Amino acid sequence: MISTFRHGLLISLAVFMASALFQLARAGELTLALANSTCETLSKVEALYRANHPIQFIQLCKSSGLLAKGLQGGALKADIFVSADREWMDFAVEKGLVIPDQVSSPWGNTLVVAAPKNSPLQRLEWQDLASDKVATILIGDPSNAPFGRYTKEALEASGLWERVKDKIQTRKNIELLADSLATSPPGTVGILFKTGLTDQLRQLHSVKKSLHRPVRYQVAPLKASAGNPEVAAFFKFLHSQAVKDIFEADGFDVIAP
Repeated sequence: MISTFRHGLLISLAVFMASALFQLARAGELTLALANSTCETLSKVEALYRANHPIQFIQLCKSSGLLAKGLQGGALKADIFVSADREWMDFAVEKGLVIPDQVSSPWGNTLVVAAPKNSPLQRLEWQDLASDKVATILIGDPSNAPFGRYTKEALEASGLWERVKDKIQTRKNIELLADSLATSPPGTVGILFKTGLTDQLRQLHSVKKSLHRPVRYQVAPLKASAGNPEVAAFFKFLHSQAVKDIFEADGFDVIAP
């Protein structure tokens, strides 16, 4: 009887210690659900933060729509969500995933038309997308990737969507588009955020901001992480001048509070 009691006590103690160790390990770790276009820049932000804070970061980098759906369905767990547009953050608010009164919009971006660096195209006007100069147009998937949604808005607003939709091919995220575009044949262009340009691409045209809603990133902590002081501290740091300087240096628009 006593032996059985001791055995049960030891099992309970082991479970408690395992749980406590897990929570201790988790305390020094933050998971960020990040719109693809912010991942590289936020890696720099994380490195700066770690210089004074013993913490590890896990990045979940996907299109904003896939992140929001993953968080809502439980397939993804995170402490902070960064969306490339308001729509997917509104979705997260509606589903009760984030803390509504802490949603902020610290950064913006610009859409550009680009081509492979060795493309014969040197300049391109917006209306030229419907001409014989362009055979294929790569854009983000408008159903999940905000840069694709902004692109579709701009094409529709200028009356080009119906004229060019047969030329359009979509990509799930901005990195995939940039990689595809870099090795595409002549006559292919891509429309992406300015910050997504790589050394293998050349900008041909800057899309008029009046053709689409302003590109505004949305940031918020997850409700599941409410009360975590490390989440609160890093979220505050994201709005510091040091972070604004990093984003501005990487080509983002910094939005005044």
